Amino acid sequence: MNTITGEQKFLAILAHISYFLGGLGFIIAPLVIFLLKRDDSFVYEHAKQALVAHIAILATSCIVGLSCMLLIGVLLLPVIGILWIVLFITSIIGAIKALNGEVYQYPFIQGFVNKL
Repeated sequence: MNTITGEQKFLAILAHISYFLGGLGFIIAPLVIFLLKRDDSFVYEHAKQALVAHIAILATSCIVGLSCMLLIGVLLLPVIGILWIVLFITSIIGAIKALNGEVYQYPFIQGFVNKL
């Protein structure tokens, strides 16, 4: 059995909760971890999951933000709020799974993750 080290757990947790870094840190941190840790399957899989989830929420937020300028997206603002709450909850679950040395898959995005 392959033992998961503290560093591996730390990097996996960091990838999941990188939105606390602010700005685009929530994209950059998992991307850097994803690119630098390709040889470590545990960290790589956690970083890949987090990266796809964070890019998906960023893209959705940008689309709704732009449509708000046309007054269409105003109705979608509560949906974006709910999606950010879901991201927060699933990221915490992913971080806990990483801490326990387990693999985690975010819901709803596996089609995108598998293509990466």
